[in-house]
Amino acid sequence: MLSPIELQLLPSCFEALSWSPDGELAVAAGENIQILTPKTSRKGSDFQGKDAWDITRIRVNTFTNAEWAPVSPQNRDDFSLAAEQSTSTVVGLAWSPAGLARFRRSVLAVLTSGLVLSLWEPIGPKSIWTRVAIVNHALHPDPSAPGILTGEALRKANIRSFDWCSPLKTPQQPEDSDQVPEPESRWGIHLMTVANDANELIVLQIRRLTHSPSPARSYRAEKLCALQLNQENTTPKVSPGSILQKTLQLKARILSLSTGPWAPVQVTEEHGIYSASSLLAAAYAKQLHFLKMTATFSKVMDSTQYQVAAELVNHPLAQSSSKWAQNQVEGPLRWIHSRNSSRVALASGISSGFVTISMSTSLYQGNENSTDEVEVWTAPNSSFPIEDGEPRSNMEPVSAMAVLTDEQNESCALHLGTSAALGTTMGLENPGSDRLGLPQWTKTIKNIREQYDLDRDMRGHVGTRIWGLACYRGVIAVLVTRHPTNMIQYKVASDERAVVGFAIEDSDQTPDPNLLFAPNPDQSIQTAANGKEKAIHFLLSQCDKADELNQEDQRLIYAAACCSIVDETFTSAHNLTQRALERLSIKSGADLSEEISKCTNKPSVIASKSLDQFDQPWSYLFEKCDICDAGIPWASSTEAQCDSGHLFTRCGLTFQAIQEPGISKYCSTCQTEFLDEELVARLREEPPSPVFISIATAFDTCLYCNSKFKATYLTQ
Repeated sequence: MLSPIELQLLPSCFEALSWSPDGELAVAAGENIQILTPKTSRKGSDFQGKDAWDITRIRVNTFTNAEWAPVSPQNRDDFSLAAEQSTSTVVGLAWSPAGLARFRRSVLAVLTSGLVLSLWEPIGPKSIWTRVAIVNHALHPDPSAPGILTGEALRKANIRSFDWCSPLKTPQQPEDSDQVPEPESRWGIHLMTVANDANELIVLQIRRLTHSPSPARSYRAEKLCALQLNQENTTPKVSPGSILQKTLQLKARILSLSTGPWAPVQVTEEHGIYSASSLLAAAYAKQLHFLKMTATFSKVMDSTQYQVAAELVNHPLAQSSSKWAQNQVEGPLRWIHSRNSSRVALASGISSGFVTISMSTSLYQGNENSTDEVEVWTAPNSSFPIEDGEPRSNMEPVSAMAVLTDEQNESCALHLGTSAALGTTMGLENPGSDRLGLPQWTKTIKNIREQYDLDRDMRGHVGTRIWGLACYRGVIAVLVTRHPTNMIQYKVASDERAVVGFAIEDSDQTPDPNLLFAPNPDQSIQTAANGKEKAIHFLLSQCDKADELNQEDQRLIYAAACCSIVDETFTSAHNLTQRALERLSIKSGADLSEEISKCTNKPSVIASKSLDQFDQPWSYLFEKCDICDAGIPWASSTEAQCDSGHLFTRCGLTFQAIQEPGISKYCSTCQTEFLDEELVARLREEPPSPVFISIATAFDTCLYCNSKFKATYLTQ
């Protein structure tokens, strides 16, 4: 099991821990964030403490004037202490769903107390973490040229809270289809909900610009819709009609957001229009507000991209607000749902406890107006189970929530912790005090506290605080700090420490850390052959578009045909290979009789071309050495060696010889080398060919083990 990690930091907010779909941990630490990347490629790793992780510290509160202009003092109505005088410490962070970032990884969204939300990802071979977008720019009156704002425009551009939506996936193709699934059906369309200082709820679409001239500005946030929450009756318990109530109404802000799972609304396949809805929960003026979010997406004419539209409207669940209005909402929000469950629930932190609101899936989707089946259950901190002799503090707020999903059993459970280190877990079905359990990670916290006590001889006078919970493949990470309880604690920045502990709920299963962070690849010969066969079939099938193919496209098809001839694992479609070569011969005018004659079930070597053939107009089809201009024969699908002996690696996807340095990407597991379409385009200063873009988009993970790519071959 993973060992605890002691970090030199002090968390700066609740919910200070986030775990990405790729296994990277992010921790909020004042003006910085720390990224913990598992060293999965190190052989024989025992994953002991810090030695098992690469730890990167990033300062996130510095901006250039072009990124975010300085905010001058505003008038009384628009003044914000956070935006104008804050040192911009981290107050929120969350990883995006997989598939948005480069190599289909995740970007990290970081919200600072200066009310600026930015996106971060590693750039370049050295994986330097770089700010790649300022989400606030999408809220400017002119997003293309954001400038200095004042008054109401500034309040509308300040972001108070945010939440990533689940990926909005298009319908998948039938399993027996020969077509490669679209990226939108595998990774989805990525949306984000944000709340600004004007109490508007806004839906944004986050997209990556694959051919951006600057890697540091390769993302775009597009505003889809907005809805302002009603300020009336937000403070009903404070002197109705008084000046105090009006002032509190004006100063109330949306402090928490949570977007529920998507539910299909309709499918109009003949028009390529799809629609799905979700329920958006917002904590505003210590009350819960529910809105129905509907997203409609359709394919753009003569394009592979989808156009997305969104709408926010009131939800019928708002009619039942009296059932939970007596609770003062404080803390995080989490939706609890499983794939085949008939109910959906929302958990919200309240003063000294939490509340769950459970509803039927029909009501969640807004298909019925009856709210009789809404179940509200409140759990005070005093109802949390603890071990005998453990300290208890019932007045501390909820500081961390996480939902642990068991895909195999199609179940899920809420895990919740308070700042006083109380913890509990609860299943989705039939919530109640008798259903509260003691999670395994509380034992991890106990061990961390006892070790701290022994190291410093505190005689049991040690307390812990929980700052975050996060889940990854059945493992729960908890972020805690340790403090003396019988004295005033004083320490300098160099003494700040926090510990990330790990636990698994099923004590019978202790996963191997090396397998935990592996992408579950199947590196068998048969799987590698199937992946290569699909890529070759994809390229050869492009010969049907012979009239539209440029020279680079023809080179790709020729390389795929040669690979099918020399590779002994690909002998099932030589008829397709022969047809592709015949069409290439007609299109280019090249003499490909040797290649066509070798389209048999027996692997054959294709000799290099003569100097006379390289002087012909169709010589662009054939490979020659960039060092000595000698021809390159086809003897292997993985290596290329010219007649003079210069050796090159062939791309694992296009099978072309890689002769330029710095234009490759690598599989993070099997280290197979591939041409990077973006680096190739940057080198040639022109967009990649249509076929290259198509195959790179279709096969955006490793062809041989299904792992994700990385920018460098370097290993730990």
